[in-house]
Amino acid sequence: MGAAGATLTAAPLGSMPYINHRDPPPYLPLSGPAADAYSLGHAVFNTDFLAAGTAGAGRRAGLGPLFNTASCDECHNEGAHGRGPVLEGPLPNTMVAELEAVPAVGGTAPLDAADPPGDPVYGQVLSPLAVEGFTPEGEIVVHYHVVQRSYPDGSLWTLRDPEYMPTHLGYGPMAMNIVIKPRLAPALFGLGLLEAVPGQPAQGGPGRFGWQGAALTIRDQTTRALSREMGVTNTDRPVDDCTASQTQCRQQRDPQAPEMSGELLDALLTFEKWLSVPQNPVTPEPRQQAAGLKLFKATGCSGCHRPEQPVVLLQPNGQPLRAMIAPYTDLAVHDLGVGLADRELSGAVHSTRWRTAPLWGMGYRLSREKYPTFLHDGRARSVEEAVLWHDGEAAVVRERFEHLPRVQRVQLLRFVGAL
Repeated sequence: MGAAGATLTAAPLGSMPYINHRDPPPYLPLSGPAADAYSLGHAVFNTDFLAAGTAGAGRRAGLGPLFNTASCDECHNEGAHGRGPVLEGPLPNTMVAELEAVPAVGGTAPLDAADPPGDPVYGQVLSPLAVEGFTPEGEIVVHYHVVQRSYPDGSLWTLRDPEYMPTHLGYGPMAMNIVIKPRLAPALFGLGLLEAVPGQPAQGGPGRFGWQGAALTIRDQTTRALSREMGVTNTDRPVDDCTASQTQCRQQRDPQAPEMSGELLDALLTFEKWLSVPQNPVTPEPRQQAAGLKLFKATGCSGCHRPEQPVVLLQPNGQPLRAMIAPYTDLAVHDLGVGLADRELSGAVHSTRWRTAPLWGMGYRLSREKYPTFLHDGRARSVEEAVLWHDGEAAVVRERFEHLPRVQRVQLLRFVGAL
């Protein structure tokens, strides 16, 4: 798995204390040009872009005309996980509503399954915001159906089952064969380390990034988000999400003049590549974690949420490094059942396959969020609810969790919450 002459580290790599959450550190020391690029990339990440033609915008120009948010940081606050809806109503702008057209019966599947076509009018992302003089595309409203069940020991639990509908559509109706794919912004911590895991995901999938493994690389995921969710075109993706039906939007497009320069894009990718994973600010009790890890393995959680992965990467000084990381993911895509499936506007079930989400940084996250939300669309309000949504390939594991005595369920959940 390694390179000849590579340095080998025994302790897991990647975790760093976040003394100031507004100044997230890299997982390896950077100096010289690498440190400068990391700092510039952090600045780009936090930049609020402005509409083209805005006086004094300089290199910040290029937002929209249709968009979700004006900066990377607005969805991924300093690299952190996004926050889903707390109550029913319109999805927050920091949550992306992707759109995918399903081929008609007997039709031809898209040539690029990782980048399928969107709605013929609204494109691949429904943009709730627009720059001055343009009409926003619309909103997605969520309604929750409460599901109540009980553990074998009689303890009650509830889940909220979401239903999504478009509203205030600014350019006419949406096609009925469209799948609405609400997506919470995933954490960016340790992306460069995940990219450095050798080989491909064990169970296929086109890539290892995104909720369904749709992106091959950090660059692929980042440039796609810039162009579709912010309308900021770049050298990799010189066109935004405007469709042929949105003539006013298309008139603003100049594929020959990307709005983010190669220098700024490379700096942004440098920041994302070296961004570390935040340590839990509260040191967990070792015996509790050891007991929790034992339960984590005994129930089968570790089958997909693998505690360790090897990495092979080049250090900033150009020397190869072999190490282990502790991301708690196999980076593979699994069928988690109909309950978590995306659905067409008609109600038909679409994809049920999801990439195993990394669990590292959970302790930091829970220390900062008053109302955390989990899973791809934020439907789960706790780690416990996220576990209870697991079905399909994970049904047996969920059932083992359900049959644990209450004290052991709590112990297992505390272990995950302290990672």
